[in-house]
Amino acid sequence: MFSRGTMKKVFSGKKFRLGPVHQRRSIIEAESPGSEDFLHSGRDEEMLSLSEAMVEQAVGYMAVPLGLAGPLLIDGRQYMIPLATEEPSVIAACSFAGGLTARHGGISTSASDPVMAAQIFIEDKGGLGSAGIEIIQAAQESIKDKLMPMLLSMENRGGGWRGMETDWMESERIFFVTLKIDVRDAMGANLLNSAAERVRPLLEQLTGGQVLMAILSNRCENRIARAAFSLPVKSLLRPGSGGRETAERIVKAARIARKNSDRAVTHNKGIMNGISALALAACNDTRAIEAAAHAYACRDGQCRGLSEYWLEGNVLHGSLEMPLPFAVTGGAVDFHPTSRWALALLDNPDARGLSRIAAAVGLMQNLAALRALVCEGIQEGHLSLHARRLSFSAGARGEDIGAYTQVIRREAIRSRSAAMNRFKRWKKEHAPL
Repeated sequence: MFSRGTMKKVFSGKKFRLGPVHQRRSIIEAESPGSEDFLHSGRDEEMLSLSEAMVEQAVGYMAVPLGLAGPLLIDGRQYMIPLATEEPSVIAACSFAGGLTARHGGISTSASDPVMAAQIFIEDKGGLGSAGIEIIQAAQESIKDKLMPMLLSMENRGGGWRGMETDWMESERIFFVTLKIDVRDAMGANLLNSAAERVRPLLEQLTGGQVLMAILSNRCENRIARAAFSLPVKSLLRPGSGGRETAERIVKAARIARKNSDRAVTHNKGIMNGISALALAACNDTRAIEAAAHAYACRDGQCRGLSEYWLEGNVLHGSLEMPLPFAVTGGAVDFHPTSRWALALLDNPDARGLSRIAAAVGLMQNLAALRALVCEGIQEGHLSLHARRLSFSAGARGEDIGAYTQVIRREAIRSRSAAMNRFKRWKKEHAPL
């Protein structure tokens, strides 16, 4: 959607970053033909119709703020990242860390093939016990053949069947079969559920049992994305804190998150601030992505931080590895106008490409959060954005928001009522003569 030169021109200047929202939208419209359709798709009747088409018993829609983070330099390419979030500082944090890493090589990423799993649980009604496992395993080719008609188009795109696993749950007298399928650019839920249902009669026939349930697993442990960066410690230099000292504190904070579960939960939530916001902007299944991430964090029985940091000489390294089952087709992804625009902004990546971008976003959120935590503390940025909200709540609009925000911060106004009372006086003081 944007060339590298255009992106730098459009997004790096103060005109875009500090200007009002209508000015930012005008800039995007001028540089990105076709974006007007998305930017002006918020007409009430149109959105009501869209809601009715997407969910049952629709009564309206809820607008979530949509912003652009970046530019981020990912695998040698610059991206502006669409993030839908209500939380203050997410976009600012991602942009800050993205700018820091871009000056030193950017972020490198990789992703495994998008292999998902579906499970079929069969009650042992025939009394086979664990011996039933051998019967199921011996029929693997028959099970694969049963699925081939529905997997043919996926096979033609390089995906499809990736094998099968079986096991026996003695305590429940249950066989369970795990089908593994490469779903290519889809999240895969519908395909996996259909595949599990399709082999249900065959498995019942083989075992003399009865299928209890057949459904995908959202664990996604085979659908892994990774991101990494390297920064010279001098790039972390700040007033009152040396660059190496900051780097050492970041490494220590990350180690604590790997060892202390209470800290790990919040550490990982911060990573998901960016990833979930990208998932929402691209109309992906945020719940499935979050479920997979937190299950992976607990894969050895203890919740651990998903990122790692270490020092080599005067270089700070950071990395993130986690399952990221993003999709670029199916569900709401290619139905909702916002997701279509978001994917176009990212140059229409495939599912693996989108998961790699998501991993980079998650790592940048984490880097920014850790740096803030071990330096000035996390609240400084939050309070700055809280002041903007107070300014709006008090009645400021347009250019008045920024000006009155400075008053709120300078006078340390904290409550909505105090902000409203002070705004009335401020407006009188600044009324035109």
